[in-house]
Amino acid sequence: MRAATILLGVLSAILVVAQLVMGMLIRTGEASVGLRTAHFHSGTLMVLVTLAYIALSLTSLLTRPRIN
Repeated sequence: MRAATILLGVLSAILVVAQLVMGMLIRTGEASVGLRTAHFHSGTLMVLVTLAYIALSLTSLLTRPRIN
């Protein structure tokens, strides 16, 4: 489970940076129609991956044994 959490975290970070770069290209007017479509689809993927990462992280934290 730890490896999956790390993998999802890294993938989330990469997708966030990709969204930022594509958004900046679109904003400056240097984007083609294909880039705008890619921006939309990678944004949707980013949301799904990030939500999976959050769910897996919270599950991992909540299932740890408590030491008193």
